[in-house]
Amino acid sequence: MTGNYQLIKENDRLVFRTPFFRAEKSSVLHAGVYTREFSSMLFASALCVLFYMVTDMASIRTPLVRYGILILIFIVAFLGGNKYIFKEKYLQAEFNKAAGTVTIVRSGLLKKSSETIPFDRIQSVDIGSTSFIPENVDGIHFVQKISAQHGSAVPGLDEVEEYVTLLLRLKDGSEHILYAAKIDGGKVDGEPEIPVGEIRSFLGISA
Repeated sequence: MTGNYQLIKENDRLVFRTPFFRAEKSSVLHAGVYTREFSSMLFASALCVLFYMVTDMASIRTPLVRYGILILIFIVAFLGGNKYIFKEKYLQAEFNKAAGTVTIVRSGLLKKSSETIPFDRIQSVDIGSTSFIPENVDGIHFVQKISAQHGSAVPGLDEVEEYVTLLLRLKDGSEHILYAAKIDGGKVDGEPEIPVGEIRSFLGISA
């Protein structure tokens, strides 16, 4: 078990679970600032303002009642946004020898998507790589300058981002990304730790 993924083996089952299954360019919305809690707070605040504007709450003469309603809306919207809208997405791949299948489940906004693949359709389990090269360097430097002036620096936007990916390759030529690890801190022997050996061993697939 690592901080980026879980790998659990139980008899004829191997379960791999991770929230890091997309290789994509980092957003200018710095993750250190725009956390799930902060995003939920902004959502709840905007909903309160919208509710105040479209209703006749200003006509309520008792401020205590008016503020009580807005506080209730804020709490419900904050908890709901944090649990359903800004929740952490994850991917889970369950390899089942008894059934001879791997079931890949991806969480979504309202529901999960699931796909079951027979073992005989799997060609290999490989390590791949993806790189993202900054395009608008001048614009990135401008954003970094403004952010630094406001005491909220956004480092690394002008750097090339490299990801190591764990791929499930099928015999029809398609691929499924099970895990995407950004190459930066927390490396093991110069590279992020990838559980490719454990999955290959479980499936009986050679490198």
